[in-house]
Amino acid sequence: MFVPESTSRLQKLTSWLMGRRPEFTDPKVVAQGEGREVTRVHSQGFVTLQFNIVTKDMKKLGYDTGSAESAVSPPQ
Repeated sequence: MFVPESTSRLQKLTSWLMGRRPEFTDPKVVAQGEGREVTRVHSQGFVTLQFNIVTKDMKKLGYDTGSAESAVSPPQ
């Protein structure tokens, strides 16, 4: 995650005293390439992605999903 930083020490002090962190006025700035070279940011935190995949009727669409039983063989 990218968090914007204040550009001057005065802005850092003011944001610390007011309890408000710097923020982008236009959130599209992060997604655009133009103007990003003058934006100060630092990395903070992490993102966890979770994908939920539905495999119902996949065989009807021509996909070979295999069965759960054939993927794991029981110990003998």
